[in-house]
Amino acid sequence: MLTQKLLMISRNDILEVAQGAEGTSLFRLLAWLTRHGFHLLATAPMPDHHDSREQWLKGGGDASLVGPDSIRSRIDEAGGTLDGVFYVPKSLIAQRKNRLHALNDVLKRYKVKPESAWLFSSSRKWAEAAIELDIRATALSQPSELLERLQALKDES
Repeated sequence: MLTQKLLMISRNDILEVAQGAEGTSLFRLLAWLTRHGFHLLATAPMPDHHDSREQWLKGGGDASLVGPDSIRSRIDEAGGTLDGVFYVPKSLIAQRKNRLHALNDVLKRYKVKPESAWLFSSSRKWAEAAIELDIRATALSQPSELLERLQALKDES
């Protein structure tokens, strides 16, 4: 039986690397991983500005996920799949127990065991919460580290 694998990456970290010279390499790596058994979930803060939140709730979506240069389009073009985006309410960002609950919820939704999940984020607090749950997590210190970690994950897969 094939083990489900989940890769969670901060949307903002993806966007930061995507805007640089390594953007194409990033999307090729992400596509390769999704073709080889990884579900890819981007994480992002839920909009808190009233107009943005209303637009989001009405299906207006996240500008980084729609259009020809969006994360979803670039991963699709590289032959991969973005499974979705986990929008994190601000209240979950602030409190440790809420971060733990949110991560457990994602694991349950994807039916993934913690040891089969990876989280890459520039948020040290999210990485610490993930590690506490036995998720393989890395707090990224700089954008280029995301590519290094994804390449290492590819090499070990």
